[in-house]
Amino acid sequence: MRLRHSRPAVLLGALVLAASGCSAAVSGAATGASDDAATLRLAETGEYGSLHPLEYPLGITSKLYDGLVAVGADGVLEPGLAVAMPEADATLTSWTVRLREGVTFSDGSEFDAQDVVAAFDAVRDPAVGSWMAADYEMVEQVTAIDPLTVRFDLAYPYAGLPARLTLGIPASEALGGDVVGSPLASEPVGTGPYVLAEWRKGESMTLRAREGWWGGEPQVRTIHLAFVADENARAQRVRSGEVDGAQLSPRIAAQIAGSDGLELVANSSGDFRAISLPVTLPFFADPAVRVAVNLGTDRQAMIDGILAGHGTAVATPFTPAQGDAFEPSAVFAHDPAAAAALLDDAGWAVGPDGVRAKDGVRFAFTLMYFAEDTLRRDVAQAFASDMAPLGIDVALEGVDRRHAVTAMDEKAFVLGGGDMPYDPDAQAYRQLHSDFAVFDEDDAYSNPSGYADPDVDRLLDAARTEPDPAARSALYRELQTVLVANPPLVAVFALEHTYVARGLDDWDGVEHVLEPHEHGVAWGPWFNVQDWTRR
Repeated sequence: MRLRHSRPAVLLGALVLAASGCSAAVSGAATGASDDAATLRLAETGEYGSLHPLEYPLGITSKLYDGLVAVGADGVLEPGLAVAMPEADATLTSWTVRLREGVTFSDGSEFDAQDVVAAFDAVRDPAVGSWMAADYEMVEQVTAIDPLTVRFDLAYPYAGLPARLTLGIPASEALGGDVVGSPLASEPVGTGPYVLAEWRKGESMTLRAREGWWGGEPQVRTIHLAFVADENARAQRVRSGEVDGAQLSPRIAAQIAGSDGLELVANSSGDFRAISLPVTLPFFADPAVRVAVNLGTDRQAMIDGILAGHGTAVATPFTPAQGDAFEPSAVFAHDPAAAAALLDDAGWAVGPDGVRAKDGVRFAFTLMYFAEDTLRRDVAQAFASDMAPLGIDVALEGVDRRHAVTAMDEKAFVLGGGDMPYDPDAQAYRQLHSDFAVFDEDDAYSNPSGYADPDVDRLLDAARTEPDPAARSALYRELQTVLVANPPLVAVFALEHTYVARGLDDWDGVEHVLEPHEHGVAWGPWFNVQDWTRR
């Protein structure tokens, strides 16, 4: 669940950084799009913090970089820079990847196995400072067998490696220093279908199609992105025709879809919202109390009211996006009476002020949410309303990201998860395993409740090393039944991400995709815009 966004690189030999913000101009291999029919104008939800693929994976960087593995239609993993999906040995400790021939970077240099080695060495290097380093701790060594073959040797069997190979690969010569100070943050050098033409910080970004991309010549030649944080302003720009589409909340998207030629597009996702329950608070140290809080939460009311029906109730960090690994019977009914009975049995009695208490401790706590995030605010308010009739006093606090990570060990928090839903291990391991239970401000979003259960650890570890897909899915389904009996948090719902778009009928190749936690116009109907063809 990534919430910490933040070599002499020459972009096509013609990158110029302007002094007023980071503006870049491109010529040569990036072809200008004077034809409006080949230009896509979109309103993005906010400014990008970086274009470094080791800091900002998938999303907008997938237009600039390719991974060995790509996310395809409906979230199915498929070969990217690899000619076929990675091949594992019988022990799942050695994986071989064969690379495409004739691929070049945007600076004209040739792609080969050494670029792959450099990227995966860098993402694991503490000096580089990628927040994803822990996701690759199973990788012991990456070796270039020949210019078009790479072998990944692992410290232990790991069935979920293909999902981790979606990492964008930059030119090895462009790597250097840490991710924050690297020129790649603003001067991308990738193999992807587009190049950065201009970046006006705080205002807009323009991408242009790259000639010579290994996947073919994109027919959408120019993508212009306006950064518009205010949702009402994004909706207005779409309605006025100033932009062709935007990501909008379900309620606003539904209001404007169907008029002015606008279509509502909803993509399923592994993106979930949940409430952490820090076990440092005395009431949440008791599993029975955590079950009671889950039973007292009206998930369907939140889906109907907050998401206008565009969501699915979940009881754990696993969502229907995990396919056969999802256990649909692992649910919490909304049962306030059963919740109250559990609290009574646990000794939390309702006091004169209507708030429960035990041994002089009131059942009262603070629930944080990001102040600028209206969805999390609405979830926090609905949860607090659900808890009040149970005699639980929840104080709400809108915070910035820095305060959230410093206080998460003693305050509950409205979480967003599902950064990599294309494998169940990537979806849940860091959320649930006791290896991440010790509070660390630098990794506060991994297991934020401080949860530890030996059965959960056992099942997580067994599933990540299981080579048989059916047996692996069965382990994850068993795990979810354990999580309902001993919940680490209050998982609320998995979202559908909603967008409004104009002109999709003019193109063939528009597909749906299973989205991660991240959303915005790099996803939605535009996730594979490089493959569209004009009707």
